[in-house]
Amino acid sequence: MDDWSVTTPRGLTDTVHDTILELLMNRGLEPGSALRTQTLADRLGVSATPVREALARLEGSGLVVRSARRGYRAAPLLSNEELGQLVDVRLLVEPGNAERACARTDDAFVARLWTAVEEQRQAPTGPGYSGFKHYLEADWSFHELLAEGTGNPFIVRTLDSFRGFVQRLHQDEERVSDARESVAEHEAIVRAFEQRDPAAAAAAMRAHLRGVLERAFG
Repeated sequence: MDDWSVTTPRGLTDTVHDTILELLMNRGLEPGSALRTQTLADRLGVSATPVREALARLEGSGLVVRSARRGYRAAPLLSNEELGQLVDVRLLVEPGNAERACARTDDAFVARLWTAVEEQRQAPTGPGYSGFKHYLEADWSFHELLAEGTGNPFIVRTLDSFRGFVQRLHQDEERVSDARESVAEHEAIVRAFEQRDPAAAAAAMRAHLRGVLERAFG
């Protein structure tokens, strides 16, 4: 049996959250399965309270769903329709983020973007979620940085609401298969920033998100 016990010195709820997240991403907890608070607490060697708090956080990310009568369950894998809807809403938001951030960028911000791209390029892409979670973090950090670059905290919060759903794209993967394409698309966005071309930055982001959708369906 896998050793799920929580032994790290981090904040207990954070540690429990990350442990359950890894189980969800690696399908140690199958999509659609019931998540019983006490069962998880016993497995992790903790009380029910941090498990309950972690599940509530995961519900906010979309990785866990809850109903009044059935309690918590692992979210099912995204359907093709839901995947299309997720990319559609990102297409409504993120090209505008890139355009606004580019319009107010400076050399220091461009350097931060290049650093984010390099961190993504260097991050391992597997095997399993434990092998590619730092890649996902680096990938998402690039998008977060663009949102921060708009100077609008409500845009940052809007983007953050997508994060868990974006993670679900990789629930059934052993490795990230499109890292090379994703990094190249991010580089194209940064080059538009270097040229101080907001329209080109928006177009490059649009091309990136459409590429994500095409590769997911491919």
